[in-house]
Amino acid sequence: MKVYIESMGCDSSISDANQLRECCLNNSLEITGNYMEADYIVLFSCGFNSIILSENINRFKKFYKNQKAKLILTGCVPKIKPSFFRIADFYFGSREMHKFNTLFNFKKKIEEFSPNFNRKDKKIIRISTGCCGKCSYCAIKIATGYVKSRKAEEIIKDIKQGLKEGINKFVFTSEDNGSWGQDFSKNICNLLEKITHIGGDFKILLTTFNPRWFIKYPELYSLFKSSKFEKNIYLSLQSGSNRMLKLMNRGYSVKEYLDVYNRLKKEIPEIKIRSDFLVGFPSENNEDFNETLKFIQKLDFYFIQVFSYTDMEGTTAKNIGPKINKVIKEKRVKKIIKLFLEKNKNEKRELINTNIIFN
Repeated sequence: MKVYIESMGCDSSISDANQLRECCLNNSLEITGNYMEADYIVLFSCGFNSIILSENINRFKKFYKNQKAKLILTGCVPKIKPSFFRIADFYFGSREMHKFNTLFNFKKKIEEFSPNFNRKDKKIIRISTGCCGKCSYCAIKIATGYVKSRKAEEIIKDIKQGLKEGINKFVFTSEDNGSWGQDFSKNICNLLEKITHIGGDFKILLTTFNPRWFIKYPELYSLFKSSKFEKNIYLSLQSGSNRMLKLMNRGYSVKEYLDVYNRLKKEIPEIKIRSDFLVGFPSENNEDFNETLKFIQKLDFYFIQVFSYTDMEGTTAKNIGPKINKVIKEKRVKKIIKLFLEKNKNEKRELINTNIIFN
């Protein structure tokens, strides 16, 4: 039996896909890179926003060309958009990996967690799934649920294994690194403190962090000074307007974000801070948007991602109005990008935009 596996999602989705691929090989199934010759086609999907969701569904529909194959849609889309179940022969969410055991009659079972995978000279380590946030616009929480953390011992074992393989760069991936441990009375500081005691010369990059964890656990600042951690962090802001942050239910104010940012810069001057911005959230007016522009002008972000808001089923933001016109959202996204590029025109900076195509 031949299986074709593809991921259109984040590192966690890629990790799931790699785990399934490895499990198939361990059970004597053949992996093919050509979906037209596959008996089963599996897509690990992403439903981050309505634009990406549509791209995923359109990609999945291309698999119909192989009329003999059974089509499996997994990842985040099945929980975010359950009405799409008709397009697949099998349909289950990102926390239902165990269903592959029955579907493929695995003798060597697939695990619930997909711990890690290698990318070039780095090992990507998944430390948890889900998060503790209740952001009003986020559909990913619908798919992944409340945080479920891997034990510190398992994560440390992954690092030590990587060191044996000659890898000295590690990336912690999750929906929110700061949520780790909240499901079993631990916190991210407990994990990071244990890591500082691992022998060897290596660096760990911590990805997305909600700023509220620095507010709750101020010991994070001193932990970040350890040579074990990259001086590089993803500290999502989303908006420079307190009114928008409250409607988004982000859990912090503009002042609290600034306090975290300024303390990181003061205590770790070389740190590179990356951030996200969500433009065109329902009822965002010119005053709200201008507050965001002031933030970008004032602060020194190494990297930003800019997204324009889209309604997602099951989120509370879908019921907030008035909605912002698509043309206005595109103009605002372009204005942020223009400001960021002009501000840093003499430096190499990184910028990602997933919504707007520029001519």
